[in-house]
Formats: sequence, C-alpha cells, structure tokens
Amino acid sequence: MILSHLFKPLSALTDDELMQRVSTDDDRAFGELYHRHARRLMGFFFRQIERDEALAADLMQDAFLRIWTARDKFTGTSFRTWLFTIAFNLIKNHIRHSVHQKQFEQFVAQHQPATEDSKIIETLDDAAFDVALRQELERMSPDGRLLFSLRFEEELSVPQIAEVMAIPEGTVKSRLHTLTQTLKQKLNQA
Repeated sequence: MILSHLFKPLSALTDDELMQRVSTDDDRAFGELYHRHARRLMGFFFRQIERDEALAADLMQDAFLRIWTARDKFTGTSFRTWLFTIAFNLIKNHIRHSVHQKQFEQFVAQHQPATEDSKIIETLDDAAFDVALRQELERMSPDGRLLFSLRFEEELSVPQIAEVMAIPEGTVKSRLHTLTQTLKQKLNQA
C-alpha cells in the first residue's frame, strides 16, 4: 500500500498521501499541495484580516513555509485540518502583534519629543507672541510695565515686589491679577 502511492501521479494522491511524501523531502509533492491549497488559504486570510491582499499573501506564504519546516512533525491526521490550524495560529499571532504595535505607536506618539517642524512652528508662535506682548506692554502705564517686568522677567516673588514698589502685598496681588487678565484679553484678540 505504501509503495502504491509512489507510482501514482501527484494529482491522483490525497493530501495526506502527498504530505507523507513531503515528510521525506519530496518538493514536487509539496508543490502539488501548494497548488491545491494556496488560493483557498489566501482567500481565508484575506477575509479574516483587514481585506489586505499583500498581508494575506504574506501570511499564506508563511503558512506554507511552516508546513515545509515542520514536515517531519505531520502526524498523519487530516492535512487540511493541520493547514488551517497553522493558519489560525498565524492569524492570532498577527492580531496580537497588531494590538501591541498599535499600543507601542500610541505610546511613542504620546511620549515623543516635538518634531523639528513643530519646534519651528512653536518658535514662530513664540516670536509672534513676544512681538504682540511687547506692543501691549508699550501701551501700558510705567507702573504696569514695571510690575510685569519684576514678576515675569525678573521672577521676583510677591513679597519682594511689594518691598521694591513700597506697596502692600495685597495690592501687588490685585494689580498682578488685573494686569494678567488685561494682557490675556488683549492678546487673545490679537
């Protein structure tokens, strides 16, 4: 019985008989299995994963590569069942990898420093803001400019500003609040 399938044409052999020949390194028998199942397997992958033809082709090739590399492990059970078990595992691995890849990409996007383009835009925005701020400060009273300068340029604390300007701390806080609200309003209109 074993010898009988050695003399049959490959197209007359069952998948399991072909796989027995493949397990003895018969690459023609492997070619016949590929010819019989590649298209169906490709369609299976195409329907299961994102309807991406290139990805389906890659997975189909990977499935047949695994069949060839594990040819000596075929136990004689149904070849078709073995083939789709391999295909199912490839799909699971692809989905698992895709989820991890998306999570990684999201992590990188959230923690990635600004790109050069965004740094240029930020620099331009900062420059435009500085020009608008300077224009508003020039329109202010000398006391307003001094208060702004002491707090935001010289970075003095409220008690230090109160001492420099010889006014109560409450007055400094009140004037700073009014100053920042006025600037915020005018700069938002600009």
